[in-house]
Parts: sequence; structure tokens; C-alpha cells
Amino acid sequence: MIWFRTILCTFLLSCFLSIGHAQETEKNDNPGAKEAKKKDWEFTLTPYAWLAGMSTDVGGDKIRQSFNDLSSVTNLGFQVAGSVRYKRWLLHSNFTYANLQAGESIGPIDVNIELLQLIWDNKIGYMVIDKKEEGDDVIRGWTMETTLGAIYWSNDLDLRLEFTGDLPLEPIYLPQGQNWTDLVVGVNFDIIVSRTVSLGLSSNLGGFGIGGSSTLYWDLMYINTFKVSKLFTVIAGYKTFTYEREDGSGEDLLTTKVKTYGPLLGVSFHF
Repeated sequence: MIWFRTILCTFLLSCFLSIGHAQETEKNDNPGAKEAKKKDWEFTLTPYAWLAGMSTDVGGDKIRQSFNDLSSVTNLGFQVAGSVRYKRWLLHSNFTYANLQAGESIGPIDVNIELLQLIWDNKIGYMVIDKKEEGDDVIRGWTMETTLGAIYWSNDLDLRLEFTGDLPLEPIYLPQGQNWTDLVVGVNFDIIVSRTVSLGLSSNLGGFGIGGSSTLYWDLMYINTFKVSKLFTVIAGYKTFTYEREDGSGEDLLTTKVKTYGPLLGVSFHF
């Protein structure tokens, strides 16, 4: 698959650049020299691509869509994340935009569906452990951060029915919208392997049916970070999230479970 080969080539290229940069850095460093004092403020901006598939269970119906299925109906989509750090305090923001369209003819009726989805994830965190050491150990240090925040979801669905042939009927337009907010708590780990390579793992849990939110939400993300320069890093990893919702009541109760998963690639700019 084209997207898989793209991921593999980018991953191998980032590894090559990271190793070369690490060798050059160690060659130029004086033995026993200490790293510069860490800045109090740091800003990071990360545009990335999430090559995700989706599994949706709505009532008794099961829908399975691969990345190729979703990309074929996507008009526009992008993801961007950013963070601000002041000493041990951090503020994270992650924004996803997706515009999907699909159409199908059923007899004399043309059915057109457009979905506009926004996901805005904001968290504040505190680094409870920040341990870094200089030396030849396999692991040079690690950090642990706890987070608290909220994820805002917005799904605007437009359904348009157009009648063809000899049917003297006007088009039917049925807009529907759904939005909610999930409170979440989480933890982030970062394992520093070398000056140019680190491994990250993060997870969040939330929802709990508070104020119309999901009955349960959880996510898990694994990230490899390769430092190319002080201002530029490459990331490659895997992310998945799942949410479960209950809408309506009694005979109108509708249970929805959505799971999204797949690899991701991006670049981070540090200031």
C-alpha cells in the first residue's frame, strides 16, 4: 500500500538523520561537558497525519471502515497539536478537522451525506518526575506527567435527498447535529534513550456520563521521537481512542460505540 511505504520511508529517513546528528553531536562535545540549563519556557507546534481506520457499532449495526475507505470520502482533513511548558507546568492542545462526503443513488432518489467533525482536546499537566542523567546507560532518563482536561466533540451531519426522473418533488434537506464534552484525566511517560531519540506513552480516561458526555472514553498513544535539530523533530507512532455513548431513553435509547485506530506521522517545531 502507498501510505504504508510512505510511513516506512519517512521512519527510516528520520532514524538515519537522528543517528547522524547524534554521532556529530558526540564528536563535537567536550568530554564531561554539561548541557545548557533548560529553559523555563518552551513552545511546540506539531502538524501531523493520523492514518486512521474506524469501527462503529450503532444499535445492532456494525460498520467497519479502513483508512482507505475513509480517505476516499474525505474532502479535507488535518490534525495539529501544540503545547506550552513553563518549568514543570504544561498546557496541551490537539485539534482535528474532518469534512467527509458520500453519495449513492437508490432508485429515483440521490442520497448525499456530508459530515463535518471537529475534535478539540485541551489539557493542563504537571511533570511530577523529571529525571535526566548523563552517561552511557541504555536509558538516560525519564519523565512522568499527570494531566487534567476536556475533549470537545462536534458532529454536524447534513442529509440531502434529491428526486430524479419524473418525480415532481423538491429536495429534502435534513441537517442534524451532535456535540458534547468529555472530562478526562491522564498520564504521559517519556523515556529518553539518547540525545536524539525518546519513546513516549500516554493514556487518558474520562467521560463517565457527566452532563451528557460519553459513558466511557479512553485513549492510548505510543510515539517515537527523533531529534533532527534543536528546532525540529520527527515523530512516528500509533494512536487509538474509543468512546461509548447512550442517547435517548426507553424504547428510543440508542447505544453507540466508536473505536478509531492507526499509525501517525508528524513533525514538531520547538521554540
